Amino acid sequence: MTLPPRVRDAAVIPVAAVEVLAMRPLIGTTEIVLYGVAVLALFFRRRRPVPVLVAALPVTFAGHLLIAPMIALFQVARSLESRRAVYGWALAFFVTALGPWWPSATGTLPPPDGFLFGVVSSALMCAGPTAAGQLSRARRELAEHIVQLSAAHQREAEFIAERAVVAERARMAREMHDVVSYQVSLMTVQAGALERTAQEPAARETASLIRGMGVTAMEELRGLVRVLRSVPGNTAAGPRLGALPALIAGSGLDVSTDAGLAAACSRQWPTGVEEAAYRTVQEALTNARKHAPGAPVSVSVDGDEWRGLPALRVEIRNGRADRVPADRALPSGGHGLTGLRERADQLGGELLAEPTADGFRVRAVFPCASPVTVEP
Repeated sequence: MTLPPRVRDAAVIPVAAVEVLAMRPLIGTTEIVLYGVAVLALFFRRRRPVPVLVAALPVTFAGHLLIAPMIALFQVARSLESRRAVYGWALAFFVTALGPWWPSATGTLPPPDGFLFGVVSSALMCAGPTAAGQLSRARRELAEHIVQLSAAHQREAEFIAERAVVAERARMAREMHDVVSYQVSLMTVQAGALERTAQEPAARETASLIRGMGVTAMEELRGLVRVLRSVPGNTAAGPRLGALPALIAGSGLDVSTDAGLAAACSRQWPTGVEEAAYRTVQEALTNARKHAPGAPVSVSVDGDEWRGLPALRVEIRNGRADRVPADRALPSGGHGLTGLRERADQLGGELLAEPTADGFRVRAVFPCASPVTVEP
């Protein structure tokens, strides 16, 4: 476990005090004062390593108190990028540590064996902190390099995953186009033929409705295929609120609307809100057509305030069916309302779908992050 820097700085004080007590018979007051300056300077060694070493060199010359100067030399070797600078300060420390073996003021020379001992001991005291500091710096740089490599590998993995998603989306687009578009196109062609050849007006109206739905489905399918084939993040514009009147008119249901629909369509809402509102009405009308054929349907869309934010409120009600649904054999994934709830949750709103005394109700609220603006 690595101790915090402040704890390590504070630990220098008792170590220095023990060293002073151990060397007390050999040192004087001046040396103690110089050593105190060196110890206090160590608290600034991470920000100013070279000045701290300079402050510690005078006490090094006496040759008795060396722990603080060696720590300062370690920090210099760990902090400086230039090896020449590190070796230069190490040489300065070595020369200063030879102080007790330099000729004295009287000009007397130390004995050769004593001078040799001083050279060796000074070299060891110099080489140890220097080597340890450079090793610590190398480990730190290696750790940073490993972090960079890990980040690069993660980015590469994300890029590979995105490429896989793009490839899968392209495959899905091809499958959807080949399977769904063929069936819908065939349905649209058959409905168009029936519209031209049917004798009964009701049959022609129904065939025209089916053909219109098929054309709309093909247009939305092409837009979805373009989205699937595009790069993730680039999405095609979805249906907007202004397309609701056409959707309601082509639903083949007895739908009534209120004045709020026109007012809501005259405003600018966020793209996601408008698309969610459109899909909510679309899904609700589809469910009404499947489960309550012949029942009256009401669609209400207007601006509202929800939890202190401007919001778009959508409510669709349908009555009970006046006949048995003829579309029970149609496949149903059961995910329509679930998908609508997910849309509402993503926009920070809510969706409620529940039976009522006279039928069924779908109510959704989509808040906006900023106030809506009225188109000129």
